[in-house]
Amino acid sequence: MTSRREQREATRERVMSAAGRLFAARGFESTTVREIAGEAGVSVGTVMAVGDKAAILVELFDRRIDALHRTRAEKAAANRTASSPGRPADEILALFAPFVDLFYGDPALARQYAAALVTGKHRAGVFHELAAVLRREIGDVLARAGFTPEAAARGAAAIHLAYLGTLFAGAGAGGDDPSGPVDDLVSVVQFITEHQESEQQ
Repeated sequence: MTSRREQREATRERVMSAAGRLFAARGFESTTVREIAGEAGVSVGTVMAVGDKAAILVELFDRRIDALHRTRAEKAAANRTASSPGRPADEILALFAPFVDLFYGDPALARQYAAALVTGKHRAGVFHELAAVLRREIGDVLARAGFTPEAAARGAAAIHLAYLGTLFAGAGAGGDDPSGPVDDLVSVVQFITEHQESEQQ
């Protein structure tokens, strides 16, 4: 026998899946709450109990980010045991690559996601939790490259902020070409890592 909690979760998943399909097919702005309800086979009130459109989009993006993070972490662990570390800049940029690809894979939805976060009305839990993980991983790379613990922490913070700037600047620019912001991120990462390397010589 299905419990009420299980029924609520099943209904929630129907709403999320329906919204995801409609956002992908019609776009965020063109999709209405009523259409999501119809696609999911529930009432408008049930959709609103899950969240407004922006809240639903944030959760959908968070789920994608979480799935990418899990896959990326598994691959990173395998690579660490299978091969020796590469250039620090390349290692750090590889940490960001899946998330940059996600944002620029659907720039229209990425813009709406960024806009929802900027308003402060919707908190992206996974996005914020991932920040601590990425900073730690960047710091580990910098430490292996010879940075002191303090310098590694400061460098990781600077690089992470540059990464966030890449995502949000690209999303806000309105174009589909990520080359400008991504090139800036590459330059920042190379500058920080190469500056340390030059000091060691």
